[in-house]
Amino acid sequence: MVRYNVFIAGVGGQGLLTIGRILGSAAIEAGQDVTVAEVHGLSQRGGTLNVQVRIGRGEAPLIPRGGADLYIAMEALEAVRYSEYIGLNTNVVINKFIWPPPLSKYPSLEHIMSKFNEKNIKVYLVDANDISKRIIGTIISANIAIIGYSYAIDPGLQKLIDYIHLEKSLELIFRGKTLE
Repeated sequence: MVRYNVFIAGVGGQGLLTIGRILGSAAIEAGQDVTVAEVHGLSQRGGTLNVQVRIGRGEAPLIPRGGADLYIAMEALEAVRYSEYIGLNTNVVINKFIWPPPLSKYPSLEHIMSKFNEKNIKVYLVDANDISKRIIGTIISANIAIIGYSYAIDPGLQKLIDYIHLEKSLELIFRGKTLE
């Protein structure tokens, strides 16, 4: 069985734990072995957070540096913070959203993206917040939008998890109006 690694970065309150839960549940639905590891900073206060989803058999629960097959960042600057997990063939999906900390100078999105361009890393830049807002009127489902986008561009994930398993995972995790 192939080992497939998804690294998810962002700040507390963006639904990273939910992304990990959805992908983990979908992998189980697909009959895969899966490990989900969460690294919390001050995640309840907008602090840094990462979730590591490892699909397939393996010994270690954490993704090695350069070992991500899919790298999802819900906040642009957090994408740079954990970029050592990006390898040569990693699909990188970054939400355009920026969350400047109070009283701090925050680099522009262009400056943040230049860090990836310098390393010749192909990045899929998506405005998941806008997609969510256009569809349901609020940014609360930006994490779901970025899962959909990431799944659409990543053939490795598609090979391991069928779309129907993602739908089943959503049905198991969400109920009623939230599921709609």
